[in-house]
Amino acid sequence: MRMRIRSLGIDRVTAGTALLVTALGLMFGFGFWAVAIGMLIPIAAVGARKADLGIQRRFALPPADTHERAMVVRARVAAATMRQLVDSVPEGPVAERCREMERQARAGVPTIRALALQAHRVRTLAEGIPVASLQTDRAHTTNLLAANPDERVRFELDSSLRSTDAQLRTGHRLYMLAEELFARTRALTTSMEAVAAGLAELQALSSSDPTTQPQIALANLSREIDALRGGLEEAQTFGRRAAAIHLMEV
Repeated sequence: MRMRIRSLGIDRVTAGTALLVTALGLMFGFGFWAVAIGMLIPIAAVGARKADLGIQRRFALPPADTHERAMVVRARVAAATMRQLVDSVPEGPVAERCREMERQARAGVPTIRALALQAHRVRTLAEGIPVASLQTDRAHTTNLLAANPDERVRFELDSSLRSTDAQLRTGHRLYMLAEELFARTRALTTSMEAVAAGLAELQALSSSDPTTQPQIALANLSREIDALRGGLEEAQTFGRRAAAIHLMEV
């Protein structure tokens, strides 16, 4: 019974509370309502726990003092800077275009966070494979094979060598995947910072002369936005593929 309760995600305190409420309700003659309320308590507890886990996953970040966490922080700072700059641009056509560009750029923060988190998880898996030890084992096994052992020993050594090589290949693939995920995270973060710099230029031009039409600055900012949008689309596609590879390697 305990195993069944735990498998449903119900702790003993919640289960005990539900039983106590049901017993007290029956004692005071509430009948059906006592049983119904007793059943609702663990259901509500499980639902709240799942909702909490969902929120944690949605807003999860890479650990502090990691390169991946630094990228997320930089992206968030760029997004906050954009918001401040847009709010300070004098009203007019330029301000409207700036607001639209700022909205498009700010939408990249969740993708950057997800990529950074994925890069850290894959890197952790790669670092968990003892490459140096495996390379030492491989060299030792190769030397034993070079000594022309008998057939039974050779079979065991060949099997060991294949297993070692497979682990080394997996480690290499995971490391390369983590590097590419981080490179895309860094590129998107840099693009967001470039957009923030472009908005700062527009804000400076508009503040110095509200009637000016900073076409060159707008064109440069539009190009940065296009580059960011394209990078986000590519990153999201790559992130899905990387997740599939990640699952295959686990």
